Amino acid sequence: MIDIIYLAFNRLEFTKASMAAMLANTEWAKVRKLIVYDDGSTDGTREYLKSVDYPVQVEFVFESLGGPVAITNHYLSHSPSDVFAKIDNDTMLPPHWLGECMKVMESHKELDLLGIESFNPVKPGEVPRNYGKARHIGGIGLMRSGCFKTFPRANGRFGFTQWQRESSAIKGWINPSLPVFLLDKIAFDPWASLSRVYISKGWQRPWPPYDENGRAMWSWWTCKEK
Repeated sequence: MIDIIYLAFNRLEFTKASMAAMLANTEWAKVRKLIVYDDGSTDGTREYLKSVDYPVQVEFVFESLGGPVAITNHYLSHSPSDVFAKIDNDTMLPPHWLGECMKVMESHKELDLLGIESFNPVKPGEVPRNYGKARHIGGIGLMRSGCFKTFPRANGRFGFTQWQRESSAIKGWINPSLPVFLLDKIAFDPWASLSRVYISKGWQRPWPPYDENGRAMWSWWTCKEK
């Protein structure tokens, strides 16, 4: 069983959407504990997170730690599971994401990190590929908690940066068969204005936003066409 850490900082509407996707699409029987981090929100995000009905043991860490690296470091310092998942509050998880990723991690013990593809449409069954030195974990990934502890700490933090420089090309993969969509990088109302730069790079949703009658062609909790 694994832990999931969920990272939030403001963006209440993003948090509500990503939380709905996580609750609906996660195989909770595989999860030991959910740790919900709020990094100092001031827009009602913290209050919303406390109001959610969680299907698993949950622990709240509500303090300003200073961003994703500091939050992950905090988790690693407090009895982490051997493998854990990191999820940001702009991440829309697809169905079966956890089980599929755990299969890869269990079959390849040499892997330290498995990220999930974002933005671009992919073909079903596409095999995981190299994480590469230029890639970053983005909104979601599974990690082995012990791998970063093998590197020297920088500024008191576990050595993810050092791992990325020295081991990412060998011990990190991206799983492209599970597309994950990030709310702040995809064009749809009410946040379409945030997406112009990403549209110019070709990062768009692989399904139509609305039909001819103005009805949404997407759903928050499955990321599939209706």
